[in-house]
Amino acid sequence: MSTQTLSFELAAVAVLACLGIGAVLLGVGSLLPVTAPRARPLWPVFATECVIVAGALLPFALGYPWLDVLLGLFAIRIAYETLRVAGLRWPGATTTGRMRLALEVAAFPGLPLLLFVMVAREPGNAGLVLVSFLLVETYDSYALLGGKLFGRRPAFPRLSPRKTVEGLVAGAAMLGVTAALAGPLVVGWSLGASLSAAALIAVTAIAGDLAGSRLKRASGVKDYPQVLPRQGGLLDITDAWLIAAPALVWLAGLW
Repeated sequence: MSTQTLSFELAAVAVLACLGIGAVLLGVGSLLPVTAPRARPLWPVFATECVIVAGALLPFALGYPWLDVLLGLFAIRIAYETLRVAGLRWPGATTTGRMRLALEVAAFPGLPLLLFVMVAREPGNAGLVLVSFLLVETYDSYALLGGKLFGRRPAFPRLSPRKTVEGLVAGAAMLGVTAALAGPLVVGWSLGASLSAAALIAVTAIAGDLAGSRLKRASGVKDYPQVLPRQGGLLDITDAWLIAAPALVWLAGLW
């Protein structure tokens, strides 16, 4: 598959359609007596998700030169949040500790952020970058919903206490179903390519989330400097996307 065949418009429609499906599912969950007590409190989270979707679509919808401007602001904000959190460990650290901290920040979010900006600036990649966002948000949203409704066992108690095994399984299952349906029908991918993309997203989503959480936990904070209620900082929102977007573009280049 060529990255040029996946247009921004098609990817944007897919993102908005999945947001609509999420609204319907949450609405059904809010009406059923069994799930209503847990589903109804998720509406404010869903509203925040709508803001995140709008923020992801806007730079690509505006195009150049605004895309470069907004990507630059995005990178500056990520750098600010990272330095604010990692900087808490700097004063008391030894020389070796400071070198280790610098390498830690360079590994994440430094390198993924650089790759993300490079990939997102290429016009032919806009559709794939948005599809990676769609798949990451699908995974995270269903993992959150599954965790709220059925979660019992923490998956990563130290790094990400709110993630549960049941939630991750629900997220992975719905991600696979979404990719299997939307890939061939909407994007034009083969079933194998769609499921490969889903598997890659599942791995990178967890990796990005844990990498972001590790930096916070090591500095003794719960969230990066807040930009949205209930979501934390911009890096809290995009940690998985930073890794998933370049990875999906790379994978698509192999097809």
